[in-house]
Amino acid sequence: MTEIKKTYKNYVDGKYVRSESGKTYTVELKSESYELPLTSKKDLRDAVTSSKSGFDSWNKLSQYNRTQIIYRLSEMIEGNRDSYVEILLDHGLTKAAASKDIDNAINTIVWYAGLADKWEQLTGNLNPVVGEYFNISHQEPIGVVFSLNSTEVSIDKLVRSFLPALSIGCSVINLSENNAVLALKLAEDINNSDLPSGALNLLSGDFSKVLDDASRHVEINTLVSYKKLNKEELKIINENASTSVKRIFHLPSEDGLSSILPFIETKTVWHPKGR
Repeated sequence: MTEIKKTYKNYVDGKYVRSESGKTYTVELKSESYELPLTSKKDLRDAVTSSKSGFDSWNKLSQYNRTQIIYRLSEMIEGNRDSYVEILLDHGLTKAAASKDIDNAINTIVWYAGLADKWEQLTGNLNPVVGEYFNISHQEPIGVVFSLNSTEVSIDKLVRSFLPALSIGCSVINLSENNAVLALKLAEDINNSDLPSGALNLLSGDFSKVLDDASRHVEINTLVSYKKLNKEELKIINENASTSVKRIFHLPSEDGLSSILPFIETKTVWHPKGR
């Protein structure tokens, strides 16, 4: 049996925490084995509480500050490139594929950093109306987002599963399953960044164990899955979400401006024209 190399913890509210249940699961890779927390319903509820507070803290920062914090993450990943390459190689990627994936992740982070102080100008608009007033669409972040990472072993896919929401000011609870080693490794860089506690909570586990609570919880405003779900899972999620008026997005766009649209709330402002 492969010897356990490292025991990771969930990253919630800026702290490393074990699962409340004490349960773990083991991810066996090519040369190493990792013990990861199996997120429980109580763990999820704790993450939601943290994300509510994190949303307020993250939104108090200026868009310029959010841009700088996100951009700094790309520098931290570059600085720890060798550690990420090692994990990707252990998942079976070639060295060239691992290096390319990290380059892609860095480019993705830089792109969303640049978007963080421009997205309102790009998505808002002045609507044509008849009358002595202006009608303006104003965009705001939706709030707390639960995001299920894809099953692909990729740090680029990982950052794409939370950056669209995070970059516009949402707080994110991100759950990874078979590829959670990458996510919990990334938590080490997140912990050393200036991201406010609770703005990004990183969990590992089995989505089926928390599916019901994640789709019912009234303080989760949007549930998005970058993993392909089966019909039964989607049926349960949609039925549960209908009771809490929750937005559900399955396999949304991961590229460009369309990637942030699931996390935007549009408000209409009417303003009289001056004479």
